[in-house]
Amino acid sequence: MAAILSLTVRQLVGSRRAWLVAALVGLPVLVAALSHLADSTANAGELADNLTGTLIASGTLPLVLLLLGTASLGNELSDRTLVYLTTKPLARWHIVAPKLLAPMLVGAVPVAVGGGIAVALTGAGGFRGAAATGIGLLAGGVAYAAVFTWAGLATRHALLLGLVYVFIWEAALARYLDGIRYLSVRRFALGVIEGIDGTRLTTLERPPGVLPSALLAGGVVVVFALLAVRRLRRLDVP
Repeated sequence: MAAILSLTVRQLVGSRRAWLVAALVGLPVLVAALSHLADSTANAGELADNLTGTLIASGTLPLVLLLLGTASLGNELSDRTLVYLTTKPLARWHIVAPKLLAPMLVGAVPVAVGGGIAVALTGAGGFRGAAATGIGLLAGGVAYAAVFTWAGLATRHALLLGLVYVFIWEAALARYLDGIRYLSVRRFALGVIEGIDGTRLTTLERPPGVLPSALLAGGVVVVFALLAVRRLRRLDVP
């Protein structure tokens, strides 16, 4: 599994997607830094909440994981190299596990670190607020990675469908329809942040509590990992 993980990480980092990922990760930090340097009169807490809930959780986080997750297995499926893995005497979960872990390491971790730094630069919440932001974004990123890695294996149109999911379901419907907050990865991430630091996200819609959010995010990872294993077992790789 270590060899598959290492190869996949190199593929993701070495692709042209890496430049777009780097730009998306750095954007919130740049916005926060410019606000800090310009001595903005905006309320620090409101700025941090908008950065977290609107720019990162609704845009940067899902887009980064969409780009990397759909490529993790999807690239090998489209260029017909997946057969070299599936014909080896490996359990299917030995293939899926590193393919899930790679976008988490390359995408979720940088977004979480960048989000924490951005919040720290706003001066809202101190270390606790920055750490809560990083942990919540990491939880959401892990869940997104599982969803989009499965999608890349399940359909050749994963990137297009993922964009519809990100901008229609997550950024619009789940943001304004409180009844479906338990079906939104974005809300899970915000729920973990708010649960760790109760002073955060007071200007945004109220997410689920930290325990439901953490459990639901973990459930998403387990369900979509199992779906990816099942799909790989049934896939007729040419």
